[in-house]
This record gives sequence, structure tokens and C-alpha cells, in this order.
Amino acid sequence: MKVRKPFRRMICAILAAFLLLSALPAPAEGTDIKALQERLIALGFEIGKADGIPGKKTTAAILQAQTILAEAGMDVQPTGIPDAKTAQLILQEQNSGLLRTLQKGSWGSRVKEVQQQLIGLNLLKDKADGQYGGNTENAVKAFEEHMAAREPEKIQPDGKLSEAEYLLLTGDLKDFGFEAPLCFDDAQPETLTGAYLYAEKACLINASTGEVLLEKAADEPAEPASTTKIMTLLTALELCDPEKKVVIPEAAKEVPKDSTLVPVTPGETMVMRDLLYGMMIRSGNDAANAVAVLCSGSPEAFAEKMNATAEKLGMKHSRFVNPHGYTAAGHYTTARDLVTAARYGLTQPLFREIVTCLKYTLPATEKRGELPVTVKWELFNPLSQYYIPHAAGVKSGYTSTAGFCYVGAYQENGVTLIAAVMGGQTRNMAWTDLKRLFAYGMAKETPDADEDDPPQG
Repeated sequence: MKVRKPFRRMICAILAAFLLLSALPAPAEGTDIKALQERLIALGFEIGKADGIPGKKTTAAILQAQTILAEAGMDVQPTGIPDAKTAQLILQEQNSGLLRTLQKGSWGSRVKEVQQQLIGLNLLKDKADGQYGGNTENAVKAFEEHMAAREPEKIQPDGKLSEAEYLLLTGDLKDFGFEAPLCFDDAQPETLTGAYLYAEKACLINASTGEVLLEKAADEPAEPASTTKIMTLLTALELCDPEKKVVIPEAAKEVPKDSTLVPVTPGETMVMRDLLYGMMIRSGNDAANAVAVLCSGSPEAFAEKMNATAEKLGMKHSRFVNPHGYTAAGHYTTARDLVTAARYGLTQPLFREIVTCLKYTLPATEKRGELPVTVKWELFNPLSQYYIPHAAGVKSGYTSTAGFCYVGAYQENGVTLIAAVMGGQTRNMAWTDLKRLFAYGMAKETPDADEDDPPQG
């Protein structure tokens, strides 16, 4: 008799679960696993619920606790087995502080919080993933060494974060001499330097004069992600009639699987202007490919036109090989070149109209109904802590290798600024950088109102 596939899958799943459970270390007889789990949870170990079952997370937590205890000189072996000695030491209140130590092998939200602080101190370049690995250990040690120079009797630079060090690291560090984003005094915007920016590369200019007001590695080439589409839009506006009706080509679907899409569908008829709005607001790679083919016959031929436009604008450290910005060998630009492109673009009415638009409705086509597209970035939301009044587009971009990139403009009191940030860890870090850059620019470019006041008396 044939065994049905769903039944076979169920039997396999049961066998796999049995084998997994049988592979886990058995607790010593008499050990109250649930009480031990409750204690581990109270100490900050993220193992889920206290259910009395010594699963993988509980075993990992016990192993980590045993390692900490053993390194402190206690008579316990790091096995992951909840023996009576281990249970006794974990349950003793006097070991609470010790067991809250974070070190290599630790995990969870406390580790992620530590990593975020270390990133903000320019000590960690990795992402905050909640896993305490070798890079986090080295960053912690660098933090400890910095602090030990001030308080040698309190800090031991060993790459392990004691409970006291954890509280220190996650507290207010502005008075401890770190020149880093986490420690910048936003009440003094004129003191900003590149060291206080999260972005790896940045450039701020006065849009009217072109003067560079602040830069950080501004000429170092890097992946631009979808900020590439600034050049795509500029080049398309040189080559195409924005009011012309076009038919979306097959190339629109020839994009990497994880691409952002408008979406547009091969065969549908649209006005080029609407296609450009969709490309910039939704950051659709499908739209970028369609624009490239409609303007130049192929993405490759269009990329050469992009490079010609870049050369004409004086972008000295840029090379584009596709119209959408997805990671590709030989595709790069710089923060300075991005603000150069944006500055030129913002002098063109339709470019300016498109990149500063927050909401647009693509008219219905034979393939779909009306399609509203919206920019929802926090810097445009008055309810967000990252809201920047007087800010406008131009374009965002992100890939796992490029990090978060953004080119934005700001206008107040007759002053227009343009900034680019590249290689940020998160969007919110980019918004923080932009807010600081624009505040710095305004502090430098706005004359002190008191300077022209007549003497009093």
C-alpha cells in the first residue's frame, strides 16, 4: 500500500523532532528546569517561555552561564548540561551581577543595544544583529580601553562587558571624550565635523554657490544603490519627451529578484512622465530598465549616456553600468558627485517637480487601475522624531552592500542646501546625519542677526 506524501512528511517531521530532542543534553535528576529557566530569563537570557523543557535556547543559555562562571574561577564545566552544581550557582543571588556579563557568545536585545551604542561611538562597523561575535568583542575592548584611561580602577579591558560597564556604555557618554555621532551636542550645530556623522561618506553644499560646507570622504567611490536614479532621471529628461505615450518593454521584468518594483508590466501603455514619477517615488528598478530601453534601446547603451552626462557635469569619480543602481561591478559614485548631480537637476523644473513630490497617482492603464505612489520617509513626517522641516527630496537608496544612502535638499530663509550621505547603517542614522548637516549649513550660511544691530545705550 502506498503511503501518501503528506503522511510521510508528518512522520519525517516527528522523527526529526525526536532526534533533535534526543540530541540535547539531559538534565541531572532533581533539577527544576522551569525554575532554572525563570532565573535565566530574569538574568537577561532570551530563551522564550519557562516551560520546563531544556530546548536549544535553554541549553545555549546554560552553556553561556557555565562559561562565565568557569572563567570567574568557579568549579563548573561548560557542557550545557544543567547539573546540580550549575543550577545552584545560577540560582544564587550573589552571582547575579556576574551572570549578567555580556561576552563572546552572548545574544539578544541587550547585545543589540550594546552594538548600537558601539556603532554610535565609531567603534563598530558591523550591523547591530544581537550576536556578540569577535568584532563586537574588539569594539567593547576599545570602549573599555578608552574608559580605563579615565577610570582605571573601575574598568578591565578584556572584551567582556560587566553589568557596571553595560550601564556605563548605555548611559550618557557625552562627557567622556568620544568624538563620535552618539556624543554630538545638537545644541551647537556649528561644531559639527565628519567624525560626528554616522555615514561613511558625506558632502554638504550651498546650492546657490556650489561651495562645499562640510565633507567626509566625499571623493571616495562607493556603491550608490538607488541614488543612481538621480542620473537616470537627468539623462532621461535629456533624451525623451516626457509627454509621449510609451509601451513598457520586456526589459522591465529583467531585474534582480529582490528588486523594488513600481510595478510596471511589459505591454502596458503609459505616459513617460508617469513612468518617471513611478521610478523616482517607488524607486522601481522595473521602471528604470523601461526608461533606459525606451530612451536608448538597452540598459547598457543608456548607462553610457549616463556616463556622458556625468562627465559633462564634472562628476570626476563616477561610473554607471545600469540605470537602477543594483550592485554591479564597476558601478560607483561619490558623495561629492551626487550633490553635483542633484544641484544641476534642481535647476530643471520637471526634475525638481518629480524629486520633491511626496504623493502621485499613476493613471489607470489597460493592465491595472489607478496606482497611488507615496514617499513615506520619516524626515517628512511631522509626527516623527526624525522630521526635518524645510527638507525636500531628492532620492534614497539601499542595498546590503551599499548601506543606506540619501541625497536631500533643504531651503530656509533664502538659503538652499544639498547633502548626500552614503554607507549608513540605518535610515534613522541617515536622518540624524541630514538634520545635523542642514543645521550646520544654516549656522554657517545665515548671518547672525545681532551683528548689524546698532549699539545700545
